[in-house]
Amino acid sequence: MADVKPTKARRQNLTVRRDADLDADLAVLTRTGMSTSEAVRYAVAFLAHGYRDLWASGRYPEGVAPQRIGMRTDLHDRPHAADLRVVRPAAQGTTASTPRPGAVGAA
Repeated sequence: MADVKPTKARRQNLTVRRDADLDADLAVLTRTGMSTSEAVRYAVAFLAHGYRDLWASGRYPEGVAPQRIGMRTDLHDRPHAADLRVVRPAAQGTTASTPRPGAVGAA
């Protein structure tokens, strides 16, 4: 008979009562592509990180929850829209230094 490795004790699942507010918050987080389970783990880890940072820095006594927590982030570096302007060759008899009559900037 092959050696059987002992199995690790499995942690008990967490049960949370759901309401309309929790479902709405989960819907926001899952719009990023994460599962409901991943969203809950991420949210708990995010808040716990904030608490640990406040307590470790001494800004709040350990075990005391702040009344408000903020989040700062850089602006999303989204690509700029493509430049769709049409470049037309200059009309005959005009140059870049001689604007056509009626053109913007013409005298």
